[in-house]
Order: sequence, then structure tokens, then C-alpha cells
Amino acid sequence: MKTSNISPRIAVYGLGFVGQQLAGFALDKGWEIVGAYNRAGDKVGRDLGTLIGREPIGLLVEDCETADYSQLNADLAFVAVSDRLEENFPSYERLMSAGANILCHGAESCNPRRLNPAIAERIQSLALKHGVTFTGSGIWDMTRIWAGILSVGPNTEIESMTHTSFTDIARQGVHLLRFCGAGLTVQEFEEKSVAGNGGLGGIAIIPPLCVADALGLDVIDVKEKVEPIIWDEDHQSHWLNETIPAGHVVGTRMHVDISTQEGITLHNCFEYRDFKPDEVEQLIWKVKGKPSMEVRIVREASHMASASSLFNRAPDVLTAEPGIREIWTYHPLRSSALN
Repeated sequence: MKTSNISPRIAVYGLGFVGQQLAGFALDKGWEIVGAYNRAGDKVGRDLGTLIGREPIGLLVEDCETADYSQLNADLAFVAVSDRLEENFPSYERLMSAGANILCHGAESCNPRRLNPAIAERIQSLALKHGVTFTGSGIWDMTRIWAGILSVGPNTEIESMTHTSFTDIARQGVHLLRFCGAGLTVQEFEEKSVAGNGGLGGIAIIPPLCVADALGLDVIDVKEKVEPIIWDEDHQSHWLNETIPAGHVVGTRMHVDISTQEGITLHNCFEYRDFKPDEVEQLIWKVKGKPSMEVRIVREASHMASASSLFNRAPDVLTAEPGIREIWTYHPLRSSALN
């Protein structure tokens, strides 16, 4: 197995749960971190090493709004702020203008051209102007997108592809369980627009659209339904340290149906919710065709896998041509364990 021995200079933009893990991975590899940015708050001004529970490294976290990026000398910047391209764009502009390639932990960044063409055009223009590459990745890279692409490898005929998943969303931050509506009444779920564009609306369409684009399918229609998950018995949430009453929301279910010009349909059903003690995270791609196939993934440590997946794309981005590069234009994700 060939290894990629690289030692890029790194910037980390967004020092929440994922950003701190990325900083730790970089330090473990001996990569120099030359910039660390976060929104105003108690993280700003702290030594990055101390912030992530290690020895001081002599680099202070800067306010992302007031920092001077003109002297940033980073080969690669990890961005871990939002799932939405529009919200992330100021970070892209600041970092790419300073000459940094971008690896973004954000759902829409996996397929910018399809999900927000106007922002994608601006990203592409910036990337080409400054000779850098933009790629979105994360836990979906292998477990949802590449798993779907590879699931049809043996097929001579494809009728449909169905992707079902159950995610213990609080593993990646308890606030995300609240974001998915846990503990709310159904009325509160609707009032807070958990299913809207400011919430989970438009998120579940992303992996199947990435798979469709990777396979060269011509998408003609996309339908989405987002709804609360309700159980008919009380649930003791160890994440929230409270009992969610029967009839209250424990998470969100997202249905997606995609039709294509080729006659192949793609169906998605995601559940982002709290888990019962005996449940495990799993993702399934079921292919109906010749032959029918099923790929099943059990995620035992999704709290780490999201950041590690993004991190492991670094060698690809650093050697790619400038511009937007979607993850399916690279090879399947490779481990950094031997680097």
C-alpha cells in the first residue's frame, strides 16, 4: 500500500466539536497549525493546545471576524461551521483569498453546484483566481456517498436504490439532538420549523443526489418529506438527562424520492434521533436489479468518524487541480494510519 507522507501547514476555522478533533489529528501527525479561528466568545484568545486539552502550542485562537488573514500561510484550511454554503461563504472567501485550499465539513459543500449554484459559482471563481481547491467531506464521504456508489458495482441492471439509516445524532454533539427536535411537542416542532430550510430541510436530499451525479444519472424530480419521530411510550434520554414523554418528539425522519431520466429511482429514509440502549447506528444501501445487492455499515464511533473522514481527504485536496472537486471525483477514502 502506498502512503502519502505530507506535512501541510493547517488552519482550522470553527473550533466546535469537529474542529477541535481536526486540530488534534493534525497535531498527532506533526502538522503545523498556523491559524485557528472561531466566532467571538470564550474560545477566542486561548491557546489552541490548551483549548483541546493538550499542552500549549503557542497559537492563540483568533476572532474569525476581526482576524488579519493577509499573513496566513496555510496550505489547507479545515472549515467546520455550518451545513449551509451561504453561511460558510465568508470563511471560504477569507481563506481562499489567503491561498489556502479548503476542506469543508458541511453537508451542502459535498455538492455545491447542485445545491446552491450561485454560491458555487462564486466559490469556483475564487478557487481558480487563487489557484486552490475546494472540497466538502465528512462522515458521509464513505458511509453514505461512496457506499452508495460502490453498492451498484456488480450490477448489470439497476431498477432502484434505497438508502436507509439510523443515526444517534447526539454522538456528534448533544445540541444536535435538540436541533432535531428532541423533547419538543409536535406543535413546537412545527413552530420552530425544524423541518424548514433553517433546520433539516434539504439535508437528506444531498447524499442520494451525490450518488446520482457520481453515477451520471439525469435527475428529473426530487421529493422530500421531513417529519417528527414520535414514540408511544416515555423515553429516558441519557444524552439529555431527562425523560421525553410519550407523544413528544425524539428526533426527525427525512424521506426523499428521486426519479431519473434513465428510469432508476433513488429512495432515502434518514432518522436523526435519540437511541434506545440496545440500538446501533447503521446505514443500508439496498440495490434492486441484476443482481440485487445490499451494503450495510455499522458506525461504532460516528463522533470521531466525521472529523477523521474529512481529515483523511487532505492528501487528495492538496494534489488536486484548482476549483471545486466533489468527493466522487477522487478515489474512495483512504486511511491515514500508515502516513
